[in-house]
Amino acid sequence: MPTYDVLGVPVEFPYDAYECQLEYMRSLVRALENGENALLESPTGTGKTLCLLCAALGWRRQRQLAVTEARTSWEKQAEPGAPSLA
Repeated sequence: MPTYDVLGVPVEFPYDAYECQLEYMRSLVRALENGENALLESPTGTGKTLCLLCAALGWRRQRQLAVTEARTSWEKQAEPGAPSLA
């Protein structure tokens, strides 16, 4: 499965993406990163639902990894004998 870098977010997509699909995913990731609403349009049959799901899941996965890394980093800075939050 091809993985695309969409504005720094790794997005797994089950097919070779067309440029219009990549642009759609960029717009979605940009809106998610900025916490904004997005009005996204694309002609019938261009894979809007698939693009939306793949980009949103990729963004969510990346955010979860960032939170986990931040928590792990915080725990390493805590007292050596402190219990782990993991």
